[in-house]
Amino acid sequence: MDAQLNTPSRAALFFCARGLVIVAVAGFGLIDGRSMAAQAPPPAGMQQAEPSADPHIADEQAAERQALGFVGYLDHGRYADSYAYTGMLIRAQLDRDSFAKQLEKARAGTGALLSRELIDASYATTVPGAPEGQYVVLHYSASFANRQEAVETMTLAFAKGYWRVSGYYIK
Repeated sequence: MDAQLNTPSRAALFFCARGLVIVAVAGFGLIDGRSMAAQAPPPAGMQQAEPSADPHIADEQAAERQALGFVGYLDHGRYADSYAYTGMLIRAQLDRDSFAKQLEKARAGTGALLSRELIDASYATTVPGAPEGQYVVLHYSASFANRQEAVETMTLAFAKGYWRVSGYYIK
């Protein structure tokens, strides 16, 4: 038997692979005539604010994602693991174990998280006790099993392309 007859050509393999990609994309609904249709603008009452309304909204949202990862560890009692979300301001003062002990003290007696809601987020270039830089301060209203009303404040600093926790306070 001829070896060329049993082996598909490169052109056939490419076509086959290209066909699979198109089928896979169409199968997941990524190619759909309805999704390509023009959509009408939202009703007047639901229109989003102009992007210039808060020039730091993207920074605030990125910092909030990091903050939620950080408190997710705290909520599960994984204080030492939350150290991965910290920046140089904390790491210059505390090692992982010391940081975990501080957090454990701060959260002592609160109990399990019942709810947490963002109160506000603000971008700043200065915060007390830190050098000038890029910061986002987040305030959350939180309710715990043993502490019904609490406010969690987190400060995140931007360095080396990432938002990192540089302060956590609970009142």
